[in-house]
Amino acid sequence: MRLTFAKPCCCLVAIGLFLACSEAPPRKPAAESAAAIAPVTSDTLSSILDTTAEPLDTTLGRCSVALGTPSQEQQQVIEALRAAYELEGSLITHGSVDTISREEVYAHYRTGFGEQLAQELTSYSWQDADHRLRSTDRALAVPETVGVLELKQDRALVDWIPPTSFRRQWGAPRCLIDRLIRENGRWIIQSHEP
Repeated sequence: MRLTFAKPCCCLVAIGLFLACSEAPPRKPAAESAAAIAPVTSDTLSSILDTTAEPLDTTLGRCSVALGTPSQEQQQVIEALRAAYELEGSLITHGSVDTISREEVYAHYRTGFGEQLAQELTSYSWQDADHRLRSTDRALAVPETVGVLELKQDRALVDWIPPTSFRRQWGAPRCLIDRLIRENGRWIIQSHEP
């Protein structure tokens, strides 16, 4: 019985010794660093100026829903969002020909925004010292690509992709999300989500 038990042990020991004594497979040479591979550039004007295009921001995250086709109910919310963001442009056109008060500016923004956002937009658009509209950069951009993340009877969560020029000007993220509520039978933007 000892002999039959010893044969398997001897075989296992022999295999172990073979593996321990055999040479390891050759290692692949380490990859050269990017600096060693990169071509050497000369100090010419073309090497000093950066002419490469800025990389495209292709990460949409939650805004990927904006690329889908909206339902009829979602389309109403999307149109309300766009109308709210168009208010600044129509205000500037209106204000350039007529006199307008701060209260009128606030009332104008209240047609598309909640109280707090309407106050903030009024403070940006209205110059108290001159009693007129500000003539500097616009604070709002009309979204082209909009999607509805959530839609209930009286509230909605909407995502949108701001135009590239607006994102560059204000350092805005690729995807913006707004919370809308139904107020007096119309959709208004209540707040911005982080």
